[in-house]
Amino acid sequence: MSVCAAVALASLLGAPTPAAITPQSKPEDLVRLLADKSYKVREKAATELIRKGSSALAALTAATKDPDPEVAERSKQLLPQVAAVERNEKLVLLLKDPSAPPPKGLAGLETFLKATGDTKEARELYAELMHHHGREVELAEKDPRKGAEEFMMFCEDAYNRYQANARMGRYNMDNMFGGRQDISYLLFAASDTRLRKNDNGMNKMYMFFNGGGQLVKAVSGKDGSPAMKKLFLNWLEHEPQSWIQQQGFQVAANAGMKEALPLVLRLLEKKDSDNQSRVQVMTALTRLGGKEHIPLLDKYLSDATQITSINFGNGDTLVVQVRDVAMGVQVQLAGQKLADFGFDTRFGNAVGMSYHYYGFREDDPKEPNKSKARDEAHAKWKDWTAKNLKKDGKGPDAKKDEPKAPEKDRPAESKPVEKKPVEKK
Repeated sequence: MSVCAAVALASLLGAPTPAAITPQSKPEDLVRLLADKSYKVREKAATELIRKGSSALAALTAATKDPDPEVAERSKQLLPQVAAVERNEKLVLLLKDPSAPPPKGLAGLETFLKATGDTKEARELYAELMHHHGREVELAEKDPRKGAEEFMMFCEDAYNRYQANARMGRYNMDNMFGGRQDISYLLFAASDTRLRKNDNGMNKMYMFFNGGGQLVKAVSGKDGSPAMKKLFLNWLEHEPQSWIQQQGFQVAANAGMKEALPLVLRLLEKKDSDNQSRVQVMTALTRLGGKEHIPLLDKYLSDATQITSINFGNGDTLVVQVRDVAMGVQVQLAGQKLADFGFDTRFGNAVGMSYHYYGFREDDPKEPNKSKARDEAHAKWKDWTAKNLKKDGKGPDAKKDEPKAPEKDRPAESKPVEKKPVEKK
């Protein structure tokens, strides 16, 4: 029997004939054809649904719960592809006119532009990020727990690339990322508190700040764009691990990134910060701050809370207190030498940015908080500030002059009226 005869017979018997698939076909009709007996019809329907992009999303999403298991399964498979088409459509709109309001529906865009500012360069960086990591960003929006797993895998992969080269004797930090799209994803995802609440195990991010690798260059070197730098500062403010945050501050300090100073000052005054986080922020002032920031640390000079104790293997154990770090940072901001105030400076340049080096030896391990060396150092610093900083209004006991009103706003000074002697007649 010929094909024409078969079609004619089927028509006479009332059997359904294959539906014609055209660009005008409705997404709902195309979804039904995903379970068609003909492989060619199924494939053509799937291709047309992908081509329709955003206009097919609603129908496909609804079809994932279709009672026909074949329709539901094929719809689930097609959704990521159709979502990618929709994403690209909106990215084109985002880049077409940088002055126009950003399109709605792009995952993480509002948060991204809030961190970087809505500029042409920031939009291009976001588009680059989404072209390579759109699936991960969208997953983080829908399911933070799974988004956190993807982020951890990303960090593990980058770390493993470094390890693979290190085993061959190539200790190079420039091979961990594929480009700035990877770095922007790292900083953006790492600043997402929803993901970081689901951290599973130690995050390998600490490795990425060592040496002068890709990450350091991307945020602080000549290649560091304003948008990437702001993305870095946004991460720095939201990083939950204080020891990783400290590495970020070291990068900012070594690069002389003065844009990080307002962040340092905000975190220093943050009321719910733990003491360890606070002293790590203090040390960043040694590179980013100035003499005018000395008074900010005065209130910590009486805080004897112990932060840590450490033995470098070639001497006594040093006990670090909050007040020790505050004093050490003030000493450096004043342009003085740490060694002159009892600090161990055998490690040279390492001292400034790590709070571990600001400790003193205890007189007796059985009697904590008793240290003659510490008492003498603090007393000496107090005397020095009283003599040297009080004069220019920078010391702990300095009195601030009352602000004077501008000349035009000052009341006219009254001159004494000269009384003339009364002549007696």
